[in-house]
Amino acid sequence: MDPQTEDSAMPLKNSATYYGPVTRFLHWSVFILFIWQYLSAAIMTHLARDQTLLALMQGDFYNWHKSIGLMLLVLALARLIWRKTTPLPDWAPVLSPAERVFSHWNEVRLYWCMFLLPLSGYLFVMAGGFGVKLFGLYDLPNPIGKQGGLAATMMAAHIVLSYAAVVFIAWHVSIGLQHHWLEKDGFLNRMLPFRRP
Repeated sequence: MDPQTEDSAMPLKNSATYYGPVTRFLHWSVFILFIWQYLSAAIMTHLARDQTLLALMQGDFYNWHKSIGLMLLVLALARLIWRKTTPLPDWAPVLSPAERVFSHWNEVRLYWCMFLLPLSGYLFVMAGGFGVKLFGLYDLPNPIGKQGGLAATMMAAHIVLSYAAVVFIAWHVSIGLQHHWLEKDGFLNRMLPFRRP
């Protein structure tokens, strides 16, 4: 089938040269929510209990952080399923062999972080007896029960993973910006919304 015909017949899927709308939506949704998670974590750990910011109290930020963490877990699963069932574009020709190897290594670790960060956070709040009131509407059942040792372990894992994710994201972003802005090869057009190379 002619590539142009294939693109018009299945517009949601990736082509050989660019990422399709579903891949882009999942990618940017996760990225934006990750930014929110880091911002909300910084706010909720520094905001006094009786203070408000953007009409939200400390407890509200904690609740939204936990709820969006679970949303990220669902999005990560959707991303993995879509990735496994939809062929990826070919490697960008502007990437060197070394950049390809390291990018693959880095992306695998980013996927691990996408799953382990929300899972460790969930286990921490459940084992710590804090619970999750999903978006302030529904108290999720606690299948674990209060376990101090597990809570402490998961809190430490959550913190370590959050710093590791920053390193992996920084590399992921830096290689894209280097190619797109410094080398001016249009590299990011493959993934930027509403763009095609």
